[in-house]
Amino acid sequence: MKLSWKTLGGWLISPVAIGVYLTLALAALTFPYYGLNAKRLRGENVLGVADVLYLAHQKSIDYRLRMRGPRKPSPDLALLTIDERAVNTVGRWPWPRATLAKALDNAFKDGAKMMAFDITFSEPTHNPATQVMEKLRELGKTEHDTLLTNLAPQLDQDDALGKTFATHADKIVAGSFYPYTLQSTLWPPETEFCRDLIFKRTPEAKGWDREEILMSAIDPFAPYMPAVLTQNFAGVLDEKEKAVREALGKPRNRNEEVLQAGKITAELHETCNTILDDFREELNGAWPEIVKQENPNEFNYPTYDAWLQYYRNSSKINSLVYADTWVRDTPIVAQGTKHTGFFNTEQDADGTIRSKLLVVRSGAQYFPSIALKAYLVVKGYNASPKLAYSDATMMKEISELEITNNETGDKVFDLPVDGQARQLLNYAGPQKMFPYLSFADLLSDSPEAEVEQRVWNAQSKKWELTSYKVKKSEFIKDKIFVVGATAMGIYDLRVTPYEENYPGAETHLNSIDNMIQRNFFRSLPNERVYMPLVLGIMGITLSIALAYLGAVSGLLLTLAFTLAIALVDYYYLFNHGIVVSIIWPLFLTGVIYVSMTFYRYLTEERGKKELRQTFSKYVSPAIVNEILSDPRNIELGGKKVHLTVSFSDVRGFTTISEKLDPRALSDLLNSYLTPMTDLVFQNKGTLDKYMGDAIMSFFGAPIPIPDHAKWACRCALQSVDKLFELQKEWEKKGLPQIDLGIGLNTGEVSVGNMGSQSVRSYTVMGDAVNLASRLEGINKQYGTRIILSEMTYQEAKDNFVCREVDWVRVKGKVLPVKIYELIAEEKVPNHQTAEMLKWFQEGYQHYHAKAWQDGLQCFAKALDRVPADSVSKLYLERCQDYLSEPPEDGWDGVFVMKTK
Repeated sequence: MKLSWKTLGGWLISPVAIGVYLTLALAALTFPYYGLNAKRLRGENVLGVADVLYLAHQKSIDYRLRMRGPRKPSPDLALLTIDERAVNTVGRWPWPRATLAKALDNAFKDGAKMMAFDITFSEPTHNPATQVMEKLRELGKTEHDTLLTNLAPQLDQDDALGKTFATHADKIVAGSFYPYTLQSTLWPPETEFCRDLIFKRTPEAKGWDREEILMSAIDPFAPYMPAVLTQNFAGVLDEKEKAVREALGKPRNRNEEVLQAGKITAELHETCNTILDDFREELNGAWPEIVKQENPNEFNYPTYDAWLQYYRNSSKINSLVYADTWVRDTPIVAQGTKHTGFFNTEQDADGTIRSKLLVVRSGAQYFPSIALKAYLVVKGYNASPKLAYSDATMMKEISELEITNNETGDKVFDLPVDGQARQLLNYAGPQKMFPYLSFADLLSDSPEAEVEQRVWNAQSKKWELTSYKVKKSEFIKDKIFVVGATAMGIYDLRVTPYEENYPGAETHLNSIDNMIQRNFFRSLPNERVYMPLVLGIMGITLSIALAYLGAVSGLLLTLAFTLAIALVDYYYLFNHGIVVSIIWPLFLTGVIYVSMTFYRYLTEERGKKELRQTFSKYVSPAIVNEILSDPRNIELGGKKVHLTVSFSDVRGFTTISEKLDPRALSDLLNSYLTPMTDLVFQNKGTLDKYMGDAIMSFFGAPIPIPDHAKWACRCALQSVDKLFELQKEWEKKGLPQIDLGIGLNTGEVSVGNMGSQSVRSYTVMGDAVNLASRLEGINKQYGTRIILSEMTYQEAKDNFVCREVDWVRVKGKVLPVKIYELIAEEKVPNHQTAEMLKWFQEGYQHYHAKAWQDGLQCFAKALDRVPADSVSKLYLERCQDYLSEPPEDGWDGVFVMKTK
């Protein structure tokens, strides 16, 4: 097939091509989208289309959670709440801390397993005894504690709470928070020591180029390290760098060069840390002398170990949030505390809490959240961040928290988190999915307590909020409590996927619940690789399908695609804890449908409008709709088609036009053409044109009709019947009578939109058309109304009554054709006509056998049955003529038409 520029251009702007372009564009957009987290970790701004889609992805998580609905929470968890009932019982918050201590003692007496505080007691109770005690403790004079406590037992609220914390230290996780954080960067701000050991950046450098080893950076430690190490330090780093470069291979471009530089930097950084760690014993002993000789600000730590631990953690290239300022319980409250966690909550860009930060860096330590710490203490587990170098962030990212058993050291499971140790929360549902126990019940002597919780109602099939009585000791036993406030005016309202006003303390319960039930949400491994491939397959498939469907069917397919995406995600991914960015396939589906529909409106729909305007003049509305339902039904360019052509003309119109004024003539002609045109449409015909009083039509195009000859014959018969009705109406009105003649021919013609560049019409051309026109005119010779060609007769003879009329040679043709008169459909209308046709057929055979006398007798009998039969009368006259004057030798029975 020869490919033209026009054809190629048509493909490039076709609906399928539009869909493919959109698919490729969105697939390319996934790369910056999945790079958003890396940009955030590097502290870069992430505004743009991809960020909007990320927000939409977060909203889709909310929607999927709400569609799933509430789920069964762990029965081991509860919220110990400072609620309205507790405030009404005890008084306005903050309460005396001795009162809190009493309530906690009661809870632990009933067997509470853990108390994690979403509260911090960072300010001392303002009374003289407490202030004096804190001052004495700062001075190290603790021998007065007993005296002060005896003197002011009712006033020292902090000490009472501190003793409770100390008594139950194994079962309490104290709360704390950091007011601000230092976001991780490639080189954290705390120290640049190891960076100086490895390389320095020059203004001319295009990247991190290792220019020289700065031996002065290790001068403070040089006297205490083996000389061979200090003299060959550069060689140690050189060997390490060489090994890393060989493992990575030669970079193919500038981008790979930058990425490899980041990996080399990280490896050399670790090597530097290792070297500094190898000489801990020597440097610890020499630390006082080092501090005297060097900058006190840089070495302001009591021991080398303290400096090294702080340095190694603060300068470690990883993605964890770094917090260096903390708000904790007062020293008196925290006097015996063993376990502390933070309760900071990070909101997403839209203010919704969808995740919990589980670990942050602080000085030389990793610091856990109250939820993680409470779970680890209860289970006897430990958590270790699993770090891996990331090309995207050029730092070590955390991928999972490895949970291990403290006793055996065996790994229990991996807790999935993102690069900053955030746990995506699998919320149990709206608030109060976990039981709420009021502090008022802990301070009450009643053995019963009133608990609020959403409970599953088997009859209504819903989780319904209810209050119910429990035996206090049984309910509290082995429970893990989060302590927080829910009373109006003192609790932190949070926005969650389920509610806009959600107690912040309950978000910690959801975090612990996920750990207990291990029903974590996790991302799909390598989603950033799979997503462009999935989008490509989906987008191209949908584009091809929509290109061949109409607007409604396309909409149904798009909705089916959307539903399929949602169902696959819900049942096969989301319900199994896999959270994918479903917004991408949904967004792609919607964009392709809307874009292709709009494109179709601008192109195809506009073309359909033109077709409708064109074909409504020629065919019935039903045919127009069928044409427009599928563009393949029609080709506007000329093509060869086998169909039946019809010409219908009014007899004696010229004479009639001379008798009527123009207005009356127009009314008469319209009253004739209108019903005749309607009959063409009713019989699946196409109106070609009006030629004065004549009607040209054809059957079999633009919609192919297998039995087009039959429809044309039926239309002709109905036209004659309609003429008889019109003649009666015209007679009543005193209008002149008109008659008609119809010619039908079947054959191959050229059909299409033909004409000039400015004016075109849908018409047919060819010899078959010309013959139909001749046959319409030949009716005058035989006194008939409907004449068929032999080709039409062969296709319609099984359903219509016809008689052979003659063999004729029309003007412009050499070969003769048989012509037939169309009598009726299916059967002869009456007995006289049947008898007439029988005698005519017998006489017709005698005629062609030159048996003139026998033919004369048969035609006479035919006229006897139907005296008005003009064809029998014509042949009777021919027989009489040939009896008196026989034809010349070689007579073949063919009648030659002298006129058109």
